[in-house]
Amino acid sequence: MPRALIDTGLRLALFLTLISFCSAARAQSRRVSAQQSNAAAALYNKAVTLQGAGKLDDAIALYRQALAIMPAFPEALANLGLALDAQGKYDEAAQALILASKYNEKNPITQSNIGLVLYHEKKYDDSIAAYQKALAMDPQNKEALNGMGASLFAAGRVDEAIAAYNKALAISPRYVDALLNLGTALGSQQQWDEAAAVLQRALAIAPKDPDVRADYAAVLTHTAKGGDATTAYRQVASSDSKDPASWLNLGQQLYGEKKLDEAVADFQKSLELKPDQPEAMFGIARVYQDENRFADAIAMYQKGLALDPRSTYALCSVGNAYLVQNQAKDAADAFRKALAVQPDLPEALFGLGTALMQMSDLSGAQPIFEKLVAAQPDNANARFNLGTILFNKTDFRAAADNFRQVTQLRPNFAQGHFNLGMALYNMRSYDEASREFSEAHRLDSTLVPPQMPH
Repeated sequence: MPRALIDTGLRLALFLTLISFCSAARAQSRRVSAQQSNAAAALYNKAVTLQGAGKLDDAIALYRQALAIMPAFPEALANLGLALDAQGKYDEAAQALILASKYNEKNPITQSNIGLVLYHEKKYDDSIAAYQKALAMDPQNKEALNGMGASLFAAGRVDEAIAAYNKALAISPRYVDALLNLGTALGSQQQWDEAAAVLQRALAIAPKDPDVRADYAAVLTHTAKGGDATTAYRQVASSDSKDPASWLNLGQQLYGEKKLDEAVADFQKSLELKPDQPEAMFGIARVYQDENRFADAIAMYQKGLALDPRSTYALCSVGNAYLVQNQAKDAADAFRKALAVQPDLPEALFGLGTALMQMSDLSGAQPIFEKLVAAQPDNANARFNLGTILFNKTDFRAAADNFRQVTQLRPNFAQGHFNLGMALYNMRSYDEASREFSEAHRLDSTLVPPQMPH
């Protein structure tokens, strides 16, 4: 994530440079007197103090007062832009910073901050261009290189992002933000050992930084040192015990290790610190589901969905829990809600089709599985269900075609061979059917074929 740069240096030097600054301002507007310039500068100084203390509304009000006195005040415009950016008012922030750059075209910090705001607006190409302008003025600007890397990464240009981070680190090898971002970029390319090495460097510099520790732990789960990840997550949580995300991450790690009771305990700690946290609720619900406590799981998922009603993961999980309990109508409702959010979600389509099959609505289920098979030809489960529907509609040839592909995709799936045998049997292809029944019985001796005609 790129970091904003507040031009606080001017605060200390402002009165020393005020005469030359004001003469430049008067060249743009003869109506600005020295007295007005001093008044604007005093307001600016107070605003910088308030901005540094996090009192953004008060700072913004003073910057606006200063600008009402002296509109051509690039430092006030630049810091106003940063304050607005911190409030999420990105359009206004960009306007203020762009105006600041017009009054002071050769300030790389302003250009870099324009890049930051455009990054927040998700205008990544424009952000990259702004950072490039900053770097043309100051090629050694590590913050601009790091910010450009973040925009390149967000735009999917990962190799270029990695190059930008490495340039920033060549200038400042102990630059933790660039190390953190480089680790993320390497991880996105599944270069887990390299990512771990980079984050280990960051950890040596900032051992108590919770973001560094959390990212390092996350990367370790993908390396040969995967067992160290739990220790790393525990260290993060214990060092920052009031951070709900630390306990959430530890709970997810423990869940992955099948330490379910410990996982629930850490999810609950996370919720104690942040009660309105659906991710922790979903974590607890997942444990309940694994323990076959389906009613408890559904209740916890629903609690989380009240906070995050568009979570397709939770909606599909609720649907699956209902399916296991043969509550097909409730399952179908949950899967339909997931599809309203993401219309082509394979898990939701499969679940809805299965629910309709449970309700004996084969005509409703068939086009769903046909859509899934068209999108995912190697989805053996979808093909199996489509074959089952076609078999029950006595379209034995089409059923056999699907079951045959199931056996090719999953050669050791006994029920696939058995169902193919049944379709062939009904097509009177007895020799081929007999071979499929024999293979099915070899894989599962409980499957008993029908009597073959003599």
